[in-house]
Amino acid sequence: MDKVNTRERIKTAALTLFAERGFVATSIGVIESAAGLAPRAGAFYRHFKSKEALLEELAREKITETPDEFDFDGLQAFKDTRVELIALARQFEKAAERQRPYARLIEEVRLTTFGSAFEEEANQAMLDALSDWVGTKPAARGRGRKRVAALALSIFGGWLFYLTKRNQGVELSAIERDVLVEEWAAVWSGVLDASA
Repeated sequence: MDKVNTRERIKTAALTLFAERGFVATSIGVIESAAGLAPRAGAFYRHFKSKEALLEELAREKITETPDEFDFDGLQAFKDTRVELIALARQFEKAAERQRPYARLIEEVRLTTFGSAFEEEANQAMLDALSDWVGTKPAARGRGRKRVAALALSIFGGWLFYLTKRNQGVELSAIERDVLVEEWAAVWSGVLDASA
């Protein structure tokens, strides 16, 4: 078996096991078995320094949204703030759907030694990307970086609250998703397209 294939098999098996059983409750031997490797024969350690190193790699690749997957540069092609907002809302929704099976694992990542720094780094990267996008709009003219970041957070906070509640299984019966997206995009595009 080639090294890359084995590494990917370990990651795939571990992600499934971590989501089902939890990180702490999953041993390296169980991961090796699930990946089709002989347990405790050392294959795992040829690819990963530790179970924590594997978790960190999985967290970076699989369970957090990154600015790259949102294609902020491609938004400029729309030339319509409302359409851009809807595209960003859909990207956040896709990320939330992708993360849903890993809710337990995300909580475990937060408890690791790298979790706090990792979460801060991921959140800052996304806030920076959102702020850069907001900074291209008329409403951002004359505002400092901190004010633009505050505006970006204000814009996306309500949508992220809705997605979080939906992922938690909380029924918000008074809210219809399509109506929410349309109203949210209409309001915030009006704000963003107005001069500061």
